[in-house]
Amino acid sequence: MKMLFKLAFRNVFRYKRRTIITFSAISYGLGLMAIGISLYNGVDTHAMDNIINSQTAHLKILARGYFEEKDEVPLKFTIDEPQEIKSLLKDNQDIQGIESRILFQATIISGMDELPCLGVAIEPEVDPLVFKIKDSITDGRFLKPSEQKIILGSGLARDLSLKVGDECTLRIFFSIEDFIWNALDLEIAGIAKTENPMVNRGTVFIPLSLAQEALSLENRVTELAVRIEDKKRVLEVRESIESRLASLSKGYEVVSFEEYASDFRELMRLRSRIQAIIPLMMILIATLGIVNTMLMAVMERTREIGMLAAMGMRKMEVMLVFIFEGALIGIFGSIAACIIGGLGGWWLEAKGFSLAFLGEEISEMVSFLPMEVYKGDLTAGVLIFTLIFGTVISILASLYPAYKAVKLDPIQALRHVG
Repeated sequence: MKMLFKLAFRNVFRYKRRTIITFSAISYGLGLMAIGISLYNGVDTHAMDNIINSQTAHLKILARGYFEEKDEVPLKFTIDEPQEIKSLLKDNQDIQGIESRILFQATIISGMDELPCLGVAIEPEVDPLVFKIKDSITDGRFLKPSEQKIILGSGLARDLSLKVGDECTLRIFFSIEDFIWNALDLEIAGIAKTENPMVNRGTVFIPLSLAQEALSLENRVTELAVRIEDKKRVLEVRESIESRLASLSKGYEVVSFEEYASDFRELMRLRSRIQAIIPLMMILIATLGIVNTMLMAVMERTREIGMLAAMGMRKMEVMLVFIFEGALIGIFGSIAACIIGGLGGWWLEAKGFSLAFLGEEISEMVSFLPMEVYKGDLTAGVLIFTLIFGTVISILASLYPAYKAVKLDPIQALRHVG
């Protein structure tokens, strides 16, 4: 067996051109596959983090019935006792922050221009504990409690040609169907450019007290957003909150970020099915490359195979020589693929890339994911999978050429003119 392995090792380096062709096909193909998997994993992770940091937090406490009609942003389902609920949950060590918020339908008016948007009333002093809107202010400043000012998403500000210090009108709708609304003239305190393009394109933020007054909600809110220390404990914290809320007279429901982002998760599930095609394509490319190269080796070395057989080498031993050759090329190619994939995945994880080179308007239009920068998530598991995958595929792809080699008639092979 040791002699067969040495023979295979020598053949790998003796036929340099053929080896380089196969090595390149494996290393670049599998390297790109590793980078692709890293990018797909990163999209899942970072997109969901962006949703949590700018829209949903980890959990939301809602009045019963609100979640079913959440797409309509209803104001008829409200939490009447937000402070009481906060007091009830204040000793929960898993909770990092709880913010009272109101979501409402609105439009922004500037001169003759008017654009629809989602209005979010926030507690400026609590919001940084739950969301990362304050960190995303690129111009101006964050809101202060009880002031008559507004923060615009960067896309809205751009589309309406508004900047910090400008005045705009916020039309707040009590009911879209009945067209009942109120209007507030507000100064722009800041422009927010989050990592979530959907927020940038269509969201405005105002102080909670201002919205409660404009909507005649007194102390009521439409949701309590909850951020926890460890995302992995969402289900446990949710159950704990639900058990405490059961003691209150009014019915409430606790919804996780995964349920709120169900449309996005369905898109990711669909993408995962499509993603499965990519490894299959890589398998096909690598397999065809190895099979083709090894078949060429059989044809080029017909006399050599005949001589080995004439010298007494058994068919299984001849077959093993070719399998060992395929395994060696596969191992070397897979190691190179891990290096390529590792460097590419590291760059994506550290830097990422955006579509900003297309222009801000176009990049936001073509981006259907809640992220500005596409980053990777490189793990050791991806590289280990690439190494094992490439080696196994190379061995399997060598079986047919090896079988063809042992089927040659030794006498005819010796007469073959290469």
